[in-house]
Amino acid sequence: MEAVLKRDLTTMNADTALGFQFADAITRRSTSADEVRDAVRAQWGDAGVVDLALAVQVGRVYPMVKLALGFAKTCARVRIDDAPVDVVKEAA
Repeated sequence: MEAVLKRDLTTMNADTALGFQFADAITRRSTSADEVRDAVRAQWGDAGVVDLALAVQVGRVYPMVKLALGFAKTCARVRIDDAPVDVVKEAA
């Protein structure tokens, strides 16, 4: 989880890195999206592409639903194993 929050591909396992690269390419509308999508399809098939595509979009919808319902009032520092993690924000 910490590697994802820090966008550190070198410490992610291969599956996590592939999922992260897919989500990143899609949200940024990157020119690498086709290549990464093909890698996801090779690893997990068409169902994997669909699952990740939906997960990426739900992840983008949730904060807006939370805000609309009035629950986005405070932020908390992300902690893993009681240590603070600096979240690297580069989403589209």
